Formats: sequence, structure tokens, C-alpha cells
Amino acid sequence: MATQQLAAGNGIALPAGEDLQGKAFHLVRLNNSGQVVVPTASTDLPIGVLQNDPPAGGAAEVLTLAGAVAKVVADGSTVAIAVGDTVGTNASGKAVKKSLAGDWYIGVALDASAVDGKLIRVLLTGPQQRA
Repeated sequence: MATQQLAAGNGIALPAGEDLQGKAFHLVRLNNSGQVVVPTASTDLPIGVLQNDPPAGGAAEVLTLAGAVAKVVADGSTVAIAVGDTVGTNASGKAVKKSLAGDWYIGVALDASAVDGKLIRVLLTGPQQRA
């Protein structure tokens, strides 16, 4: 999959805590060792959007800048994502609609999706929890 180059100051590079090849444009979180991994639960706190496909131990480039527009793999197959919906992660690192109190979200959808695997644009807001 193609990658999107990080501009200086728009993100961070941290060690990949697992094989992230094929996971570009997925939401990611940190494990207990401070390494980048794909979320394993829909309640995980995402830190940003993976921009490359590193092997385990490689440098994972993560777009974190609030106000940036990121390409993100979405899963709108269960609950459709509409333009303007807040989105967070599912248990596979794909963007899903987040609308319940207590849900963690990372941005606002700029494109709609009603299917699994569609790349959508997301305006990153930084991790936030719905009140």
C-alpha cells in the first residue's frame, strides 16, 4: 500500500511493537512498552494514523497532528459513517463511527463509508472522549 510522507512536526516515529506491514492508514495505539501496535479492542485509545508499513521493531511513522487531514481505512459496514461523524477505532484499527458517551474518538469524517476497507479522509482532532 502507498504511504503518505510525514512533514516535520506532524507526527512521531516510534518502534513497531508488532508486524505492521499492510497496516498503513490504520489507527494505532501504544502498548505498555511504548511501541506502536494495532488496537485490539474498540475501547482502545488511538494515538494517530500509521503512515507506513514497518516490520516488528521498525520505525512506525504515526500522524498525530490535530488539524491534519489523514487518509484512514474505515469500516462502515455495521454502522455507516456519514460526513461529520466522529470516528475512533474498532478492534482492527479501522475507523468506525463513535457516538456514545465514553467513546474515544480521534477525528471527524470528511467522507462517508458504508463498507469495510474504504479509505476516507479524517480531520484529526487528537484523542478525545465523548461526554
